[in-house]
Amino acid sequence: MARTLYFISGSPFAWRAMLALGLKGLDYTAVELHGSKGDTQTPEHLALNPRGKVPVLVDGDVTVYESIAVMAYLEHAYPETPLFGSTPAEAAHIWQRVMEVDGYLSAALAGAARPIFTQTFAGKEDEINENFAKARAEIATVTGWLGGNDFMAGDAPTAIEAILYPPLAMIARVGPAINVPGITPNIPDYATEFPALAAWMKRVEALPGFDAAYPSHWRDAA
Repeated sequence: MARTLYFISGSPFAWRAMLALGLKGLDYTAVELHGSKGDTQTPEHLALNPRGKVPVLVDGDVTVYESIAVMAYLEHAYPETPLFGSTPAEAAHIWQRVMEVDGYLSAALAGAARPIFTQTFAGKEDEINENFAKARAEIATVTGWLGGNDFMAGDAPTAIEAILYPPLAMIARVGPAINVPGITPNIPDYATEFPALAAWMKRVEALPGFDAAYPSHWRDAA
């Protein structure tokens, strides 16, 4: 069955879908789009996702957009390597963590970074700093989820890895470059402040499919 994933390099939402595909051991063709070129607003793409965003997964005659919906689809379509646990309790725990990352850490980072990237930060400095502080607190919280395990829900990677790694990598990369008067990102250095989290990130980077999902423009700039 042909399987295609439409993405924009560096999009944390597309990245999480690609990581999930890799963790599932599923082959796919990755089609890179460029928002600056209007690729997501073409009639062809809007026919796949009328909201004009990524990711979009086309799996045979099934088309799915919204990253968490893509992950849920993969879990049901290809249950052999579960990403959401094997019991109701495990599924509830993993879904809880997934929604926590999306609703708190990712939301705080978006609230902090979006006004900076869109140059709409004037007058929002206090709100942006508050969101950066929330993000730092969430980073401490998610580090505690490890509890001495190799991965966030035990000894094997789950959907939590796919949804958590991209925003952590994103803010670690772009945070130090933020230089706006009145805004203090205060991004932690994972290796020194959260060594268990830094070690977890290294384990995620060694997982199947990680290299294929890694943002191509980051690799080109390295």
